[in-house]
Amino acid sequence: MGLIASGASGEVRRVRDLHLRRVLAMKLLHFEHVDSPRRRTRFLAEAEITAGLQHPGIVAVHDRGELADGRLWFTMKEVRGRTFGAVIDEIHAAKGAGGFREAPSGWTFRRALDALVRIAQAVAYAHREGIVHRDLKPANLMVGELGEVLVMDWGLARRSAESTESAAGAAERLEGEPERTHDGDVLGTPAYMPPEQALGQLHLHGPESDVYALGAILYHLLTGRPPYRASGLHAFRQVAAAPPAPIAEAARGGPQLPADLVAICERAMQRAIEARYPDAGAMAADLVAFLDGARRREQALAIVARTRAEEPAIVDLRARAESLREEAIARLTSVQAFEPVERKRPIWALEDEAACLGREAALRETEWLTGMHGALSLDPELPEAHAALADHYRARLIEAERGHQGEEAARFEALLRAHDRGRHAAFLRAEGALTLLTDPAGARATLYRYVERDRRLVPEEVGELGPTPLFQVRLPRGSYLLILRAKGRAEVRYPVLIERDEHWDGAPPGERAPWPIRLPALGEIGADEAYVPAGYAWIGGDPEATDSLPRRRIWVDAFAIGRSPVTNREYLAFLNDLVAQGRAERAVASCPRSLGVSGEAEERRAFAQDASGAFLLAGDEMDARWEADWPVALLDWHDATAYARWLAEATGRAYRLPGELEREKAARGADGRLYPWGNGGEATFACVLESHARRPSRLPVSAHPCDESPYGALGLAGNVRDYCLEEWRRQGPEVAGDRLVIAPAAAESPAFRSVRGGAWISPITLARAAGRFGNRASDRRATIGFRVARPLR
Repeated sequence: MGLIASGASGEVRRVRDLHLRRVLAMKLLHFEHVDSPRRRTRFLAEAEITAGLQHPGIVAVHDRGELADGRLWFTMKEVRGRTFGAVIDEIHAAKGAGGFREAPSGWTFRRALDALVRIAQAVAYAHREGIVHRDLKPANLMVGELGEVLVMDWGLARRSAESTESAAGAAERLEGEPERTHDGDVLGTPAYMPPEQALGQLHLHGPESDVYALGAILYHLLTGRPPYRASGLHAFRQVAAAPPAPIAEAARGGPQLPADLVAICERAMQRAIEARYPDAGAMAADLVAFLDGARRREQALAIVARTRAEEPAIVDLRARAESLREEAIARLTSVQAFEPVERKRPIWALEDEAACLGREAALRETEWLTGMHGALSLDPELPEAHAALADHYRARLIEAERGHQGEEAARFEALLRAHDRGRHAAFLRAEGALTLLTDPAGARATLYRYVERDRRLVPEEVGELGPTPLFQVRLPRGSYLLILRAKGRAEVRYPVLIERDEHWDGAPPGERAPWPIRLPALGEIGADEAYVPAGYAWIGGDPEATDSLPRRRIWVDAFAIGRSPVTNREYLAFLNDLVAQGRAERAVASCPRSLGVSGEAEERRAFAQDASGAFLLAGDEMDARWEADWPVALLDWHDATAYARWLAEATGRAYRLPGELEREKAARGADGRLYPWGNGGEATFACVLESHARRPSRLPVSAHPCDESPYGALGLAGNVRDYCLEEWRRQGPEVAGDRLVIAPAAAESPAFRSVRGGAWISPITLARAAGRFGNRASDRRATIGFRVARPLR
């Protein structure tokens, strides 16, 4: 019924079996070889060996015989399909830079690899039966129309026990050249044959030789090219002389190849026979294991893809919740605490909806974590899942460290280390960089690192960093204090926070160049002032603090702030100067009064007056005598701003009340600590309710030296709270582009004024640096005083 194929020794024809009425393939010995004993013996051996291999991956032999003209024949099932070599070529023709793609016929790299596994399993069966093929190559492997995979052409097969050839045959073979038949035909295909076969070392032919050929076929599948490309005798010499090009080199420019699969191929193609797989079964087992892992990986990747698809929804839920919270905060500013529920109910609805969205986001994030860990249960080393989890835990670690949550930070760091595969190595080294410029340059910079000692962050000297400017100085993660000194300049305290894999460069928002830290001239900063250089600070973010703002990193321009609150002595000087100016009535109106709310009957002044009208502490109108070095209290916001104006006129410096966030930066430094001294709420460090063994009272401003901020300001946590410059707003002062905007309250505004700090009659929990309070501008309280500040260029 027609010719199917033809080779050097014979041909294959399509025939009809007249007895069983079926179409078969018949292989016939060429007529010119009918008188060759060697050819006839080899042909009959192929028929017998193939007939003896009963395996789905090996074509079945049905019958054999001899034609009247002497031609030998045997019949077998006709395989309709294509060679494995054609499949490989099609797969590589369809590949792109991003990876292997499905070929037009539907074949994929994965499907071809699965076919190779079945080929290896068929050869493994033959090895168990004591047969080696010796001519495995893509052209001898067929893939049928129904998906069957068959190992064809067993013409060079031999039994493993046949370790030697006939003496005549051996004499006909040239030393160092490939084995040839009596008629000069080459035994084997050089591009896929092992070195021992290319060298004609028949006694070394065994299962490992077929393993090498299977590895060569895998090489072709991985790279798109045979291991060797030469032809003729040169090809045999090439195989005998050296290994083929490394897989990575042969596959350059193509898809990324699985390392495990490359390792299987390299082991199979080892030149040393003992270094290869012992037989095709061992190689097939590794290929099956790889495919099983690949299947699990595909399933795991599908889970990761589904899980990651939920991320935008989680982000959206959190953004909507935050937007609703901000809207609620903004609307609360127009509602007074005493107003009826009906006015507050719409705002509560916003808060409730925000909370509901937050809960949904938390649940979806939990499902996200469950999905990622589920993917890892299928493939414990799945890089995509580990990468997603590492990113997640890195973000949580940053949050925990910035929020001073030590236990959570330790947990998230351990989880990040467990999932990181190297991408976060720099972050986990817990180092950052410092760039520091000063004006003038050449300042001596001494570095101190804050270390917790007895619940306080104490600066311990690290050493000199050298003269400024300093660029990209590598430092371990931590909170530091730089003392900057230059001739003719005031000593400057400059706290910095070195975070993981971050660069502290002092560049303001929207700018790339660092700002130099200005070193004020001697005398420019008073002994009663603390200098706060321009730079970033963490504000808010303390859930335990009253009305804390959300955590945010903002830029605050340079300013000076009173080292201590204004004292009775200093305030008396103000009142008596008013008297000396003939403004006694104004002085009396500004005198501290004993009642909490001004305008009430029976107000009692805290200061006495002598016969000349001068104010003094010696009066006995109060229940207790005031001390000169106590912080002044029992005055209102207008009195405090009047004092600041008076001081500005007297000194020629732009004194005013401190901005609310200026004061928070002055208390917390650069590291966002919870109290001026650190993160431990220890009552003995400040003048608060619990620090008194007996009746609580204000104390001299120098009574608690531990209540000192990184900039050297005292009393920011206790004694008296401070009036601030702005109106109290639930959303806090204006910040534009991460930069604080100073916006003083109008004198006539009825709005509450911002108040910051702890007080002598309040518990330590109300002394947290992020805590916020409000007070009517006209109210007088024994717990509220003030300090002054002024901007610096």
